[in-house]
Amino acid sequence: MQPLLTGDPRRIGPYLVVGRLGAGGMGAVYAAVDGSGRRVAVKLVHETLSVDLEFRRRFSRETSVLAGVEGACLARVLDSDAGTERPWLATEFIPGPTLEQHVEAEGPLTGDALYGLAAGVAEALVAMHAAGVVHRDLKPPNVILSPQGPRLIDFGIAKVLDSTSMTHTGTLIGSPGWISPEEYGDGNTGTPADVYGWGLLVLYASTGEPPYGTGRLEVLAYRVREQIPDLQAVPEDLRDLVGRALAKDPAERPAAADVLAAVTETWQGEEPGTEPGDVTSFIQRTWVLPSHEAPDWPEVVVAPAPPTRLLRSEEPVTAPATAEAAAAVSGANNAPVTAAGRPSRASWIHAYVATAAAVTLITVTAIIAASASERSTPVVTQAAPASPVQATVAPAPVATATVTPAPAESPKKKPEAAGRRVSFKGVSLTLPKGWRMTTDGDDRACVESPRSGGADGPWDFFCRPDSMAVELTSTKDDWPGFGIEDSEFGFMWGQHVPCLTGGSVLRDPYGSISDDEGEAGLYYGIDPYASRLVHSGLAKMRDGRKAYYREWQVACEVNLVYTMMVWYLPQSKVAFYVLSAHPEDEKGYKQIIASVDLRGYKHAAKL
Repeated sequence: MQPLLTGDPRRIGPYLVVGRLGAGGMGAVYAAVDGSGRRVAVKLVHETLSVDLEFRRRFSRETSVLAGVEGACLARVLDSDAGTERPWLATEFIPGPTLEQHVEAEGPLTGDALYGLAAGVAEALVAMHAAGVVHRDLKPPNVILSPQGPRLIDFGIAKVLDSTSMTHTGTLIGSPGWISPEEYGDGNTGTPADVYGWGLLVLYASTGEPPYGTGRLEVLAYRVREQIPDLQAVPEDLRDLVGRALAKDPAERPAAADVLAAVTETWQGEEPGTEPGDVTSFIQRTWVLPSHEAPDWPEVVVAPAPPTRLLRSEEPVTAPATAEAAAAVSGANNAPVTAAGRPSRASWIHAYVATAAAVTLITVTAIIAASASERSTPVVTQAAPASPVQATVAPAPVATATVTPAPAESPKKKPEAAGRRVSFKGVSLTLPKGWRMTTDGDDRACVESPRSGGADGPWDFFCRPDSMAVELTSTKDDWPGFGIEDSEFGFMWGQHVPCLTGGSVLRDPYGSISDDEGEAGLYYGIDPYASRLVHSGLAKMRDGRKAYYREWQVACEVNLVYTMMVWYLPQSKVAFYVLSAHPEDEKGYKQIIASVDLRGYKHAAKL
């Protein structure tokens, strides 16, 4: 379990969040507890999907179906909410390592462990297919080797077998190298795709290696469609079954029920009395993998609910605040978590009043912040009348108060960093010593430090990736305008974003040119779901304006990260950004922004 990040929620629905379990294409997964202390895994949908009404409709339909799927080797769906601000799905928490983690640490499975895995995953597929659901993402990280046997998890992209699907036509679903051949074509995807995934899992567990190796997406796609994996490491009595499950033609694969029956019959050995329906008890009797310690969960103390009162309580309602505070502390130091009980019926009035007051305060604050986002308006003290003003308060004695205007004070200015003052189309700023500005003669300019020299490959940026770009006609329809309020993927300025660690594109030695990516396939890309927003606020400029400021830590496909810095003035339509900032230059860029004056720019918003 990982600690919670700054932007992570402390409560999702009725669940108290205590840690972070991982993230995927659909959302982040959190460790949480309910009011009774039961441990659950809650998947919170990404904000980008939350605003898609069609996604919400499908999510609601499919989660209702998934809640009815019952299987001994499945992580059961416990609860969901498609109508909240960000939809979520809660499943039971399964302790233990994933198949991938176990194989990497201990090596391939053998004997009863391998047969138990084959039988358990097949049993899970039988349960899912009986309910009309296809998993579509069978891979080693989605199988937990629990103390009681294998468990299939993550129904994030499962598909209901009817006219609706959570995936749009033409979208490739699943993980490269673990996708069935028909999913790369135009054929319909159904239960045979899961049987194919079962064969890949058994082959992986037998060899400890991905069935089709590793490589670029198009390389893996070619191998899946054209090559036959080597099955020699699979036990002889399972080899034919795995081979039929991996047939390129879906029609030639056995059904999940036939796979389960064949594995159980082969595995029984000297216990022929065991029927396929008893596979769960058979797994429990023969499961030989050692128990692994569960992640460190904070101790959970369930607070008793306060007694019900018939009259309105004069005591403050503190239970919800206690629960939120406990959640915030638990992520940091594993202190005991107090899950608050339900408040008494008489306290709802207090909760309503407090909520109304909080909403009003938030609204007023948002209005003030919006008006201050680009200009700082000085507060002018109104001059008092010549005669004193008398204020009468009844029934107290009359009090006389004289209002005297305070003398105007000159604002104290911070000393500016030494440097050279330059101007571009009326936008003036101060460059640190050794820095320079270049322009293309249009509405764009580049500010380069002595370290700027990054290469941009086929992307052909108008500024080097490690320099500051200045754009004077940047609307909300362009980046960074459309991404400035996106706290999750606001750094995505295009479809194929390259890794820019060190200020330059990074060549992938195994890359190749493809129809989809073109020359971009020759370079490493980024991992959008591992990237994160590290700073969000306002940056004050010399003329009193305040620009939106965002700082991102962008993660690459390989184990590298870099910093992206963005400043944006939506009313003046002016943007400053550095796609990949050298750590030594970050202070210089901030000093430049603090020195910016737009009063000479004819299209600047009025102060």
